[in-house]
Amino acid sequence: MKKITFILMAAMVIGMVSCQKDFLEETNKSGLTADSFYSTTTGIEALVNSAYTPLRFWYGKEGGATLSELATDLFLKGGDTHHPEIGEQNSSFNSQSPVVEVYWSRFYAAINYCNTAIEKIPASPLSEELKKRRLGEVYFLRAMYNWKIVEMWGGVDLSTKPTVGVVTTSTRTSVEEFYKLIFSDLDLAITNLNGYTVPDGGRVTKPAAEAFKARMLLTRGMNAEASLLAKKVISDYNFKLFSDYTALWDINNSEGSTNSEVIFYVNYSANNLLNTADDSFDGNSAANAFRPEGGNQLHLMFTPRYDFHAGMILDIPNSIGFQRYAPTKRYLQLFNSDIDQRYKGTFKEVWKQNGGNKGIYTNMIAGDTAVYWSHKVLSSAFKASKATKYELKDINDLYKPDQSLVDVRNFIEMHKHNSTTDRSAIFEFRSKRDAFVIRIAEMYLIVGEAEMKLNHGTDAASYINILRTKRAVPGKESLMQISASDLNIDFILEERARELGGELLRWFDLKRTGKLLEYVKAYNPNAAANIQEKHLLRPIPQSNLDRITNKDEFIQNTGW
Repeated sequence: MKKITFILMAAMVIGMVSCQKDFLEETNKSGLTADSFYSTTTGIEALVNSAYTPLRFWYGKEGGATLSELATDLFLKGGDTHHPEIGEQNSSFNSQSPVVEVYWSRFYAAINYCNTAIEKIPASPLSEELKKRRLGEVYFLRAMYNWKIVEMWGGVDLSTKPTVGVVTTSTRTSVEEFYKLIFSDLDLAITNLNGYTVPDGGRVTKPAAEAFKARMLLTRGMNAEASLLAKKVISDYNFKLFSDYTALWDINNSEGSTNSEVIFYVNYSANNLLNTADDSFDGNSAANAFRPEGGNQLHLMFTPRYDFHAGMILDIPNSIGFQRYAPTKRYLQLFNSDIDQRYKGTFKEVWKQNGGNKGIYTNMIAGDTAVYWSHKVLSSAFKASKATKYELKDINDLYKPDQSLVDVRNFIEMHKHNSTTDRSAIFEFRSKRDAFVIRIAEMYLIVGEAEMKLNHGTDAASYINILRTKRAVPGKESLMQISASDLNIDFILEERARELGGELLRWFDLKRTGKLLEYVKAYNPNAAANIQEKHLLRPIPQSNLDRITNKDEFIQNTGW
């Protein structure tokens, strides 16, 4: 399947052709300008592709996971979290944070790519049909970037026109105006993408635009509309729930265009020449957490240091223990693994002996269990029976009474993003796994939440039960069923955690439902003491505030 070549073409071209005056006067001998380049088919397609590029800074990358999963009720900071200040929500998380700086600049650059494409496409040499399709794509992308901007920073600068040169002022726009544009853009995307329904190479499709609009409608409390549109996505297209949740995340099903659950995804490739935008990639550099190249790297982020344990060495199937994020005790306890297959499909508890020092387990052979960390409370008798065979810890051995980790390097792995067979070497960080952005399962959850809020409990339960039936351990389907009386916002958020945990949505979900502070205080001992109202927004980067001239008008978010 042909994939989009992600490049920062818009920035490259503008930088390449701009004339500067210094003590030498430079001449643009090629005669190439941004306007002339965008008047060609190659140029306009490169511009549209560049609008996709910033998705790779977020999806499949450490920074995106840090701002969407860390310091929620689902993830604690692991032993080598690069941004412990965010994990703790402490005073070191401030307006000079490199994470917020990167995403502020990248998302606004993305908006400018989209604005430029919207302006240039109508006069381009593309066919009329292709013009419509490409406009649909960039309208969708602008809506997605604006959603991230407005949710993370609130009513900041809303840009609808291409910017040229250095911008020295910023103007605040209300959250309502942001969402007005988001919905307008999604309506235009849906109209322009009519007929494009099959995910292909990571490009936006009509069902992707409808599904994202359903998410936005739910975000804004437009529950009837959200339910109706989510039902349409479920019924009108060929997306299907997996019966085997583990298979959904198997690396062999990681191509978004052929995975029946995936509505929209960010594509990566087994060919690292397509993953990498320049030749400066250094797999060991922390800076790569924010780069668009380098493939999907989330397989590294949720993995413990298993190689520190008897019978274990680093290998390709087990990935590398970057130990950035560890599941909270609460996350593990949300599952009844006896009836819900999503626990096994989400977490990894067992590591098999693959070499190294056997320690006290002298009879261990290759392929035997070497490490078993259980989310259950195990009996003393069971533990004693395994004491000389392998390392065994239960949930109370892994977590202290205050729910913090006993050892921040040792935790059950959130395994959804595993990359077991597609990398060529242990220290090849880049995975071909596509990053799943919207799945059909979310549509069932949107219907359930929206109908519950509309007091249509029977309809809400019926859609959630369709999902839970598919996720049941075979033979346990009846035990997975719920009734209308089981439904409240806490149950919905628990179900979203079981289904969507680790998919870069949790912070947004908790903010949307007004549960962020409550849940973090109750379930995240790293951040419980520090989280406060100001954390419902991110700080505006100090570098942006320093650049603008209207500092009295455009001020920092409250509390930062």
